[in-house]
Formats: sequence, C-alpha cells, structure tokens
Amino acid sequence: MGPEAVELYKTVPVNLRDEITHSLKIINIMIACLSRLFLFDGTQKLLDEYEKTIMASLVKYMALLYGLRNSRNRILSEKIYNQMKSLFLNQKEKLLSGAILLSNIYSSIGEHQLSKDFRSDQKKRN
Repeated sequence: MGPEAVELYKTVPVNLRDEITHSLKIINIMIACLSRLFLFDGTQKLLDEYEKTIMASLVKYMALLYGLRNSRNRILSEKIYNQMKSLFLNQKEKLLSGAILLSNIYSSIGEHQLSKDFRSDQKKRN
C-alpha cells in the first residue's frame, strides 16, 4: 500500500507539489487509512520509519488511537496512549483527546467502571 501511494504521488506534476509539505500530509493520510483498516502493524512501522528522521507528531498518534478505538483493541490502545504520554509530556491539554478516546475504548468493550475511573483520574490530573 505504501509504495502504491508513493507511485501515485510521483504522477503529480512537480509544479503542483511541495515535496516536504505534501509528503508529511501523505504520511498522515496513510497512517489514518491504515488505522481505519485495522492494519496496526503497518501503521506502527510507518510511524517508526517516520520518527527516524522527523520528530514525533501527536496528530499521527491520535489517528492511530482513533483506529484502535474502532477496533476495540484495549491492550494496544493502552500501549499507544502510554507511549503518547511519554512522547508529549508538555502537551497535557492536547493529550486530553487521547484520554477521551481511551476512555471510549473501555466503554465500548463493556468496561464502564474502568472508563468512569479513568475519566475521574484524568480530571484530577488536569
């Protein structure tokens, strides 16, 4: 899927693209698409490859967490949320969206008390 996206991108005339700006947008879109298709291994590989050269992006992790919410994958969701907390320590307000998604994941799998406790804990921290 990744090579196909790159090939498609190469068909765009040079005067209509800005390599850096658009390649970052393409990576965001690829992460969102892979997550929505529940292809989390591919999503994680793409994130890891991206982060070798460019700083981690909260937007990309939120796209991944959104896909995890739809798949109801509690274990991987918790792992990604914890990774987000360690990567984006100084962005607590923005991490609130991730906390809400994780809480929604708990509710969607029937863990209503865990969801309630998690939300309560988040309110205390902020």
